[in-house]
Amino acid sequence: MGGILPFLVVLLAVAFVTKVDFFFYLLYALFGIYALGRLWARRSLAAVGLHRQHDDRVFLGETFPVEIELCNRSWLPVLWLRLSDTVPVDLSAGSTFRQVVSLLPRERLRLDYTLVGRRRGYYQIGPLVGLGGDLLGTATYETRQAEDDFVVVYPKIVALRDLGLPSQSPFGTLPSQERLFEDPNRIRGVRDYQPGDSLKQMDWKTSARVGSLQVRRYEPAIALETAIFLNLGSVDYPQAHRYQATELGIVIAASVAVHLVEKRQAVGLITNGRDPLVKDPEVMPSLPLRKGREHLMHMLDLLARIEVISEDEAASFLAVLSRKSLGLPWGSTVVVVTAMEVEGLLDALLALRRRGLVVILVLTCPDRGFALTVQRANQIGVQVLRIWTERDLDVWR
Repeated sequence: MGGILPFLVVLLAVAFVTKVDFFFYLLYALFGIYALGRLWARRSLAAVGLHRQHDDRVFLGETFPVEIELCNRSWLPVLWLRLSDTVPVDLSAGSTFRQVVSLLPRERLRLDYTLVGRRRGYYQIGPLVGLGGDLLGTATYETRQAEDDFVVVYPKIVALRDLGLPSQSPFGTLPSQERLFEDPNRIRGVRDYQPGDSLKQMDWKTSARVGSLQVRRYEPAIALETAIFLNLGSVDYPQAHRYQATELGIVIAASVAVHLVEKRQAVGLITNGRDPLVKDPEVMPSLPLRKGREHLMHMLDLLARIEVISEDEAASFLAVLSRKSLGLPWGSTVVVVTAMEVEGLLDALLALRRRGLVVILVLTCPDRGFALTVQRANQIGVQVLRIWTERDLDVWR
């Protein structure tokens, strides 16, 4: 615009001085193109609709396409439109999406590019911006998608057997050698009726076939209600290992949750980390004991978003552990994921044991006092697991 207006002013002056009709015709033509071009560009661009489509939840390392749809709702063509999309570095698959297109009247156009979930997290994509202008390039106008989009990248999930939990732990097979409970869905056979047997256990078809009363026999089974306590307070993690150790803790929590939900068991999650979607710092991110795939998705969403909390903001993990474990049913399993033994940790775990809870302690930071921690924990009936590196996640047996 700064170049065409001075030229028109000079041309007007020349036309008045020389009185030559050609200069007047040229002035009228250029001014008409200038005015109509700006009006054309503004109206045609206002009629352009931008829409972005993509998966809003992906797994770590997964590649996913992003589709951009443009729609010209006007009968005026769009001469040129420069598109650009803002993408976080941790999702970028290479070059930034930038493209120049033109649109015919009522035309729909689809463009696409690719993103990669390189790192766990909750990411904003956008804004998607379109810049257009007139034929002379004297003015530009902007249009953009109405709302930004978000992508959740789930943490790494490792098969639980790779974590090396022993077969006698509560994470083993669900059938139990102890006959505290029997699962009516696990029929093992039949036996002769004995006085006192419930009529609900009678197998009437077999009884009619063999000519004597028969009672169903069931496999004994246990229910594994498990609460995962994840420490994400930076004060409890050495600076040198903070990122790796906290990410390992999140991976372990996600892996345990997936395993238990696949076994149709109830699982819950409590952490002292920060959820960026929760504005109130007093609200503790937690999910109660529940079963099902929908509940698992909520847990993975939270584990994808959760952030390490700074020293001045962090709630005491031991206080969270003591307070949030009060409502757990007797016999539940508590998986405590933290950096290393700190003062008061084993005392807090002993209190859980005295309330009838099974406790498993998972440590994610290298610690010279690990052997002593294991010895002290065994004395109070707490199992200790060492997961210090990515290699432990793959080869620990």
